[in-house]
Amino acid sequence: MLRPVLLALLLSGTATLAQAKPETVPLLREIKEWVIGCDNLRNCHALSAPSGVDEEDYSSLTLHIWHQAGAEGYLRLRFDHRGEALDLATLRLDGQPLGLELTRDLHVELDDQGGDPEVRSYGVIEEAAARRWLQALRDGKRLELPDDKDAHVSLSGLSASLLLIDAVQGRVDNLTALARPGKGAASAVPARLPTPVLRKFPGAPALTAQEQAGLVAAALRPITPEVNGTGGEPEASAGALTAQQAMTVVRYDCAAYNCEYDVVSRQRQAPYAETTLQLESLPLEDAALQGSVGYDPATGTLSYFYKQRGIGDCGGGGVWVFDGKGFQLSEFKMMPRCTGVAYGDWPSLWSTAPAP
Repeated sequence: MLRPVLLALLLSGTATLAQAKPETVPLLREIKEWVIGCDNLRNCHALSAPSGVDEEDYSSLTLHIWHQAGAEGYLRLRFDHRGEALDLATLRLDGQPLGLELTRDLHVELDDQGGDPEVRSYGVIEEAAARRWLQALRDGKRLELPDDKDAHVSLSGLSASLLLIDAVQGRVDNLTALARPGKGAASAVPARLPTPVLRKFPGAPALTAQEQAGLVAAALRPITPEVNGTGGEPEASAGALTAQQAMTVVRYDCAAYNCEYDVVSRQRQAPYAETTLQLESLPLEDAALQGSVGYDPATGTLSYFYKQRGIGDCGGGGVWVFDGKGFQLSEFKMMPRCTGVAYGDWPSLWSTAPAP
């Protein structure tokens, strides 16, 4: 018979092993005032996102934290401020100045990718500096800019978010952990998962005018007034997939800023019979091809962008690339909270490498 102390130790060890079971990725989670996304490689991104829906919950200041998977994965912080230029050196943590050691780590970032000119970014790009910031913020409650009543970051949920990232990346109690650093060697951190490499789109002969007309007519045929509902006139487009197949996309039953779509692969010749559409599934249960959908025959890409509200600062989006047989998922992002963050800064849940 096992002694009580030995039994307790065994049970404790079992609980530890159970807790160490890695999280399934991709992962998207909301923890208090934060949203966390980890992609298929276990790279993670946490961003501040007020959970309330009232205007007083809006914040013009967003804090992003990126931690790449693997022992040497980079750590980076970035503040985005929407509005007039303000000096982030004036940031207050629970009403107190941050101090020179932290504010000198902030570097103004120039936007060279055509982003919103009203958004100004300030990065903390060195590993040691980013860890100093997280150490200071973990036990705090609120960051704010005294000259902008809307510029604030709630730190409620930050520690739990960092612990989740550590768990996803196998860093709990490791020297490289963000929430709870321990004595574990960096070499013990699991390597980043292999990046899926996309197969090339082989291209296809462009549709003739006759093929275009026939495919569009075939695609529109099932969209009866009953199916279309109260939306305007349905619209259809067609593009080549292969020498024998084409893609048709029909937009119908539009309401506000989203529409219904019928996406079908067909034979290029009459009677334009439907063929099996091989589309790699989105890796989260609540994600779907919806919102605004388009196919580009020049690049073989099918994409969607779903907006939860008109300005497009929340929802989902994805891109697939056709390889001659089926569509490979190339990109997938989701943002469950509407906080003014543009699509490019939504959590990335699927990462790939372009075809060589």
